[in-house]
Amino acid sequence: MDEMCMEHSAHARAIGKHDERLDAHGRQLDTLAETLAALKEIERQNQERIDAMDSRIAELEAQPAKRWEKAVTVSITGVVGAVVGMALAAAGMG
Repeated sequence: MDEMCMEHSAHARAIGKHDERLDAHGRQLDTLAETLAALKEIERQNQERIDAMDSRIAELEAQPAKRWEKAVTVSITGVVGAVVGMALAAAGMG
């Protein structure tokens, strides 16, 4: 009977240790879940920043093209105006 009590006592201690470890692992999992949620929020914020930067970069990259288009438009308008002016002058209207 003493052997049974000793064995029972050893099993009870082992079960107690396993319960403690399970509780500790449960707390660790809870902490990991909180950390994961925080990291997901940081990732979301970083993606918003990246999207905003991409938009600003695209806008900055488009500026030289817009300037070039404006310069071409002004040049073409000037040339057309000069040609029309010369044509009107040649026709005696200017």
